[in-house]
Amino acid sequence: MADDYLSALNVGSGLNTTQIIDAMVAAERDPKAKLINDRKSDRTVSISSLSTIKTTVSTFDTTLSGLDGTTGLTAAQSGTSATVAITDSSLAAAFSHELEITSLAAAQTLVFDGYSAASAELGAGSLVFNFGTWSNGSFTANSDRTSSTVTIADGSDSIEEVAASINAAGIDVTASVLMLSDNNYALVLRSITGADNAMQITASETVNGSGVADLGYTSTDANIETVAATDAVFTLDGASITRDNNIVTDLIDGVTLTLASTTSSAETVSASYDSTTAYTALSNMITEMNTLQSLLRTQSRRALNGATAGPLAGDPLIQSMISDLRNMTTTAISGFGDSNIYLANFGVETARDGSLSIDLTDFNAAFDADPDSFAAIMNSRVTTGSSLVSARMLGDDYTPGVYEFAISESGVTIDGDSMTLSDGEYSVSSGNADGLVVKLSGAGTDTSVYIGTSLLDSLRSFADTILDADNEIDDRITNYRSDLLDYEDELTALDSRITDVRKRYVDQFAKMDQAVASMKRTGEALTNMMDSWKASQSQ
Repeated sequence: MADDYLSALNVGSGLNTTQIIDAMVAAERDPKAKLINDRKSDRTVSISSLSTIKTTVSTFDTTLSGLDGTTGLTAAQSGTSATVAITDSSLAAAFSHELEITSLAAAQTLVFDGYSAASAELGAGSLVFNFGTWSNGSFTANSDRTSSTVTIADGSDSIEEVAASINAAGIDVTASVLMLSDNNYALVLRSITGADNAMQITASETVNGSGVADLGYTSTDANIETVAATDAVFTLDGASITRDNNIVTDLIDGVTLTLASTTSSAETVSASYDSTTAYTALSNMITEMNTLQSLLRTQSRRALNGATAGPLAGDPLIQSMISDLRNMTTTAISGFGDSNIYLANFGVETARDGSLSIDLTDFNAAFDADPDSFAAIMNSRVTTGSSLVSARMLGDDYTPGVYEFAISESGVTIDGDSMTLSDGEYSVSSGNADGLVVKLSGAGTDTSVYIGTSLLDSLRSFADTILDADNEIDDRITNYRSDLLDYEDELTALDSRITDVRKRYVDQFAKMDQAVASMKRTGEALTNMMDSWKASQSQ
């Protein structure tokens, strides 16, 4: 630059103009750049904090989903002939029954063998399947099932292709091809379990003698039927019971009983409440709530009394989350009995900082006295005060609480709202009990209906709102990322302006140095002239 060259030649002002210009430019740029970079830093930290909160809420929701329905009710069996499992904790209750198994349900199995290869062709035709019971060589159709026809197309008629066609028909028949020995393959057909689900097969050939006729089964044949269709027969507390399946779901409310083998003596199947299981579930819930609350408070903490402000200090969205969590832990839970239930009923205490803890002694006392009410913490449900009335909910647009179900000559009502009868069930699609469906046993009776949303489901609903698409956290992050792009644009614009400023300063200092250099040359000329004049005067 011109001023640098002038300085290097020891002409001009003699000042280090580069250093001066750098200082002047920095004095103009740095405060503005710092302000922009501080805003960038704040937005970056805020994005990180919001992302951490969302991740923690996701973990919170996942953990709670694993606790859903844990009421402390634990199933057990005394032997190995059957297993018992609680599959709907909203219906299950404590029980103990004596079980004896006489026979297991079996699926009819038909084996058509003698084929030299899996690709052996049968020719075109059709197979008509009817389902029912074989007894003493006679077949009685099951009126609850319809006949089905499987068409065997010419060119798709190998026993492998026939098996595939039967499986694709969706008629509750499983077909497979087995190699019994060298050059001996079999087409194996298996029905679903139950004596009333045995197969009768009528085979028709498009061309006589093609081979499809060999798959007919219109009379009992011990050479083909390797396993007969049978029902499961067992007793529960001495009552004789028959089922067409070894997985029994309609015997004990909310419980699945799986029969594995016959018994030589009675075995006990039971379910009882276990306070340790319930306490562990509640403790895990409390831990997750404390973790989330602590994070929210730390991130939104204000700089008071010497404390360091959190990156989201005073953020109304985070403050709202904290308030919602606090309210859910203190609000009455209704719909689980005639009286409201509180988290504090089970020994949960709140510290001054908002953290929760459990008094084990108080918990055990409350749980042992009334284990059923623990469902209010872990398990949403709909119950009634009578075995003649059962109820369920469709959707979640209801208000938890206790509702009066009444039957009169004019109709059926729930808290005075009329219910509609359809397919043997009464329902209501408006009001506080919106979505309630009631079914009567016999004539039914007037009773109370208890519709309850558990604390766990309330917490999960809170988490789902945060995690849903187009949630407020994602909107906030999107806006903050847009701010970062704007700040980058501001820095680029600032640097562009500073470049112009530097150029102006350089030009100004160059002109100054040039002027100073010119003045120096004029001074030197005058000095030389004066020196010459003085010398001439002394002669």
